[in-house]
Amino acid sequence: EEEEAAVEKQPDSEIKLEPPRRQISFQYMMKQLFSSHRFQIGVVCLVILDALLVLGELLMDLKIIRPDRYNITPKVFHYLSLSILTIFLVEVGFKVFVYRREFFHHKFEVLDGIVVIVSFILDIVLIFREHEFEAVGLLILLRLWRVARIINGIILSVKTRSEQQVSKLKQANVKLATRVEQLEHSCVEKEQEIERLNNILKQHRLLTQQK
Repeated sequence: EEEEAAVEKQPDSEIKLEPPRRQISFQYMMKQLFSSHRFQIGVVCLVILDALLVLGELLMDLKIIRPDRYNITPKVFHYLSLSILTIFLVEVGFKVFVYRREFFHHKFEVLDGIVVIVSFILDIVLIFREHEFEAVGLLILLRLWRVARIINGIILSVKTRSEQQVSKLKQANVKLATRVEQLEHSCVEKEQEIERLNNILKQHRLLTQQK
């Protein structure tokens, strides 16, 4: 009866262990994604595209570029820029979920998250209150705030990339140091073996005969 009870309890314990394993594997995969070279290139491309869209909006707000008759181009630019900002917002959410407390130890990441959230809220408000912002003259200021977000995104991407390169160089340095240590140990062993063989040759007077 005890064995049957143990068998019945075993599946429950296995089921309880599965979610943490899945969670750890998912977090590991997301960390690998965030630290990958392709992901960083994708982020930089989105930031550059967002910069071009915001620049276009600024030029149309300042009347340097005349929009179309039905004022559709500024709305297209704004919604495309908002879509990119939504991607960045999802990225920040995943980073907080994956890195947990470690996320808040990186000042640039926290600053980027704050700027993304504030920019997203302001862009949503701007969709419904655009005329009020234009009347107060805050529309251009909001565009400049988005420019600050873009600059911060570029700085963060460059910083992340440089940290990855430094980490790779440190790992390569550790591997080289370990390899040098192994080679030195191997040389010592070979010298000891040569000395042992020389002593054997001397004992049998073979070394003197070769001379």
